[in-house]
Amino acid sequence: MSVGAEQFPADEFVAEQPTGLLTRVEILGDVRPVLRTVLAVVAGGLLLGVLWALVAPGQETVTTAAGASAGLAAESDHVFDATAVFFLLASAYGVVVGVLAWQARSRRGPVTLAGVALASTAAAWVAARVGTWLAGPLTDRHPVGVLLDRAEASSSGTPGPPIPATLTTVPAVIGSFWTVLGAGVGAVLAYLLCAIALGTDDLGRPED
Repeated sequence: MSVGAEQFPADEFVAEQPTGLLTRVEILGDVRPVLRTVLAVVAGGLLLGVLWALVAPGQETVTTAAGASAGLAAESDHVFDATAVFFLLASAYGVVVGVLAWQARSRRGPVTLAGVALASTAAAWVAARVGTWLAGPLTDRHPVGVLLDRAEASSSGTPGPPIPATLTTVPAVIGSFWTVLGAGVGAVLAYLLCAIALGTDDLGRPED
């Protein structure tokens, strides 16, 4: 049984031309506005660093007259806490940047996506540097005189008179600088989720 050519029109198997592709001129035209966005996002990292320095917990330590020092057992988790706070702040900042960048309809596309990813990561790096630098001056390091139980402070557990010591607060630190990547990941995910939710090939970008 032969199948007539009229049953399968020739144009039925021709691939459709993709829509929404940017031209070279459009891509180059996006570079300058995106660079301005990058600078603004990186500058925002300064404020992010100040915020982290204000809210990140320091670690209290005791120092004896002999110069021996040790962190309090209850304070041992504060290094992780400070790192986790920075990661959450950086990721949230990246999400906000990604959503705001999506609002610029005339610049939607790969250039903006790459720009917000790099800018958010750079802003988080700036925030980490600024935050750790400000954590020292913003931390109350005034020593407080305390008395340590000799039995608990000594390794032998020998009882005796209390040991004079001072209690001070060590500024917060970021345990791992890999946490700066959270900002870039947050920005990319927010931007891509907006694009997926829209569901159009041209990303809703108006025609020039």
